[in-house]
Amino acid sequence: MARRKVAFAALAMVLLIGTFVHASTIVYNNGGPNQQNGNEATEWIQTEDFMLSSSATVTGVEFWDIETPPGYSGSITWWITGDSGGNPDFSNILGTGTLALATHTLTATGCTLFGTYCEYDDTFNINVSLLGGVEYHLALHNGPVTNTARSEFYWETTNPNGTQTGLECDLTAGACYNSWNNNGQEHAFNLVAGTVPEPGTLALLGSSVVGLVGILRRKLNS
Repeated sequence: MARRKVAFAALAMVLLIGTFVHASTIVYNNGGPNQQNGNEATEWIQTEDFMLSSSATVTGVEFWDIETPPGYSGSITWWITGDSGGNPDFSNILGTGTLALATHTLTATGCTLFGTYCEYDDTFNINVSLLGGVEYHLALHNGPVTNTARSEFYWETTNPNGTQTGLECDLTAGACYNSWNNNGQEHAFNLVAGTVPEPGTLALLGSSVVGLVGILRRKLNS
C-alpha cells in the first residue's frame, strides 16, 4: 500500500507538470462557422482584423473552410501583420509561414453544404507575440502565394459581430499587398495562447517529483 502511495504521488506531480505545459486558452474568438457563405482563398488572400484584450504569445490558429474537394491545395500560407489605416500592413509582418498537411490539421465536419460543399475545421500552430489593444490582421491563402488558380476553397463566414468585415486581394493581379477590397463578410476563426512555464519552473517541478518520491521512500523504509 505504501508503494502505491509513492507511485500515486509521483503520478500526481507528473500530471501537474503536464497541466502547466499544455494549458492554453482562446485569446481571440471571431465566431464559429455559420454554414452560410465563404470567400475564396486560392485566387485571393483573405484577411480579418483582430485585437487582443491583453498581450499574449499566440500559439495556435483555428479557422473553418468550405470547399468542393479537392479544393485544399496541400498547404496553407498565413500571415499576421500590423495595421495601416484599417488595411493589413505587409511591410510589418509579425509572423508568417506555409504549412503542409503534416503541420496543418483538417477535420471534416460534413459534406452537406449547398449540396456539393464540404466543411473542414482547420488548425495549425504558430508562435507570435502580440500586444494587447493593438489592431492586427490575420491573412490566409490556400497554398503558396504562387498558387493563384481558383480552386473553390472558401474561408467560411461567421455571424456579424460588430468588427470590421474581411478584406481581400486578388493574386491574379500580381503583388496585391497594397490593394485591398472589403468582401463584406465576417469569417470564422479563433486564436489560442499557450501558458508554457519558464525552463526554471519546469526544473523546479521536476526536482519536486524526485524529492517527493525520495521522502516517501524514506518513510516507507523507516
